[in-house]
Amino acid sequence: MPARKKIAGTGSPGPASPDPVLLSAIAHASILAFFIMGPLTVIIPLIIWLSERNRAERSESIEFHARQAFFFQSFVYLAAITAGIVVFILTFIFVGLLLIPFLILFVLGAVGYGVYGGLQVWQGREFRYRYVTDFIEKTAKKT
Repeated sequence: MPARKKIAGTGSPGPASPDPVLLSAIAHASILAFFIMGPLTVIIPLIIWLSERNRAERSESIEFHARQAFFFQSFVYLAAITAGIVVFILTFIFVGLLLIPFLILFVLGAVGYGVYGGLQVWQGREFRYRYVTDFIEKTAKKT
């Protein structure tokens, strides 16, 4: 049974704070669910990110990793859908058939990179998606 801590000002124990390593790893590795849920897997890091944002005792680590995973997965799905449409159109002139393996490799590579990120965080190492994190930080500075 998970440990429970007391909420200040009340005599009753409250829910235990979430494990930042576990939730961060889940946010990254949730891209694995792509093969079952398709693009809806973006919802998993989004829920983790938004729920952590609204907590009184929020964890910067969970919020950072969930936000990274959300933007990375969103980019992957938009790029895969765009490339899929281009490949579909080019299939009519038979060039698209040559591009299908590259589309499959892109999706598999993105899933592998997300799983790698989850494993890095699970092992306690810092992980940042190249370019995605830079984009997030630049956007956050403007607001």
